[in-house]
Amino acid sequence: MSSSKIRQSNIELMRIISMLFIIIWHILVHGRVFYNLNNPTLEVILRLVDFLVVVHVNSFVLATGYFQIKSNFKQSKVWALLNASLFYRIVIMMIFMYFGISTFTKVDVMKNFFIFDTVEYWFLKCYLVLYFISPFLNSYVKHANKKEHGKLLAVLFIFLALVPYLTNGQTFYNSGYSLYSFVFLYLVGAYLRKYPLRESYIFKNLSLPLFRTILIGIFLGCAFSNYLLYFFSGHMVLLNSIFKEIFSAFRSNALVYSNPFVVIQSVAYFLIFDTLKLQSKFINKIAGTVIGVYLIHDNSLVRKTLYKFLRIDNGPITSYTFLIHILLVALLILVVCVIIETLRKTIFKFIYNWKISRCIRERYYKFCDEFFKSRKVFDV
Repeated sequence: MSSSKIRQSNIELMRIISMLFIIIWHILVHGRVFYNLNNPTLEVILRLVDFLVVVHVNSFVLATGYFQIKSNFKQSKVWALLNASLFYRIVIMMIFMYFGISTFTKVDVMKNFFIFDTVEYWFLKCYLVLYFISPFLNSYVKHANKKEHGKLLAVLFIFLALVPYLTNGQTFYNSGYSLYSFVFLYLVGAYLRKYPLRESYIFKNLSLPLFRTILIGIFLGCAFSNYLLYFFSGHMVLLNSIFKEIFSAFRSNALVYSNPFVVIQSVAYFLIFDTLKLQSKFINKIAGTVIGVYLIHDNSLVRKTLYKFLRIDNGPITSYTFLIHILLVALLILVVCVIIETLRKTIFKFIYNWKISRCIRERYYKFCDEFFKSRKVFDV
């Protein structure tokens, strides 16, 4: 295949790096790193890491809006995600049962056999609902002009990012773990695709290296500004009750995905990769496994034992070499999960090509065609 036929890998590379960021984030959170830290300087460094990698979830949703605005809804994608989720929940449960790592009630076992779990994988659930309503969001984007689209984004930014941040969620609560936050980011991604920032009046006369430098500056500026506000707010809340009321919001909402600093930082991060010109079959193939990486390493059963096994949640942390340890552990988790997900996809592809599988799919899609009467929205 000629290189011209290979799809662009810039955003695919972003997905891989964002998944690495997610793993680092989970190591810090689920590995109880800050609880075990006993080195003030190391804590400052790791907090900075937190503020740099917090863009991970938002970047995935931005990419969804960016690409899905030009795509049709496909049931096959929904089934692929549900099948992967069901597969890992069942297999991981069976492994833990076999080796006696955990015990399960009959109710627990039954829950894991439900195709759509009600507790596990919050991101996947929000993502799937977002995907289901994407045709309607696309319809709005298609018919709205630039001014209307921009005004909607401004209103959503104020009420879903700025107001919750400034009022500590008392006026309108949003931490970014919600469907409406995903819808907002989806529409931002769609806007960036339809009206490229590079072609705007402000940036169109800039060279690509300068434009990219500005984006990197915005990314780092948002991260460090957010961190400094978080750091100084910790001191300001101690001065008096008025300052406590004002600055406690900045501190408690510093690392939520809806934080306005994080939203802008995420957009800059996404656009940095959008400026790259890169084509790689290998990168594209690895990027196709990142959801599997998430489903494996962030399974609730896995994370109960994973970080103790990898000597993360294992007592007081004092040495600076722990920084290297975190990076190596994150890379190890990424590589192992990529290999496992590649094997699963190979097995599922083999099953997918079975004659009985093809027969079931054909009957199912025929039923859907007859039921919906039209495939303009629900394209299988």
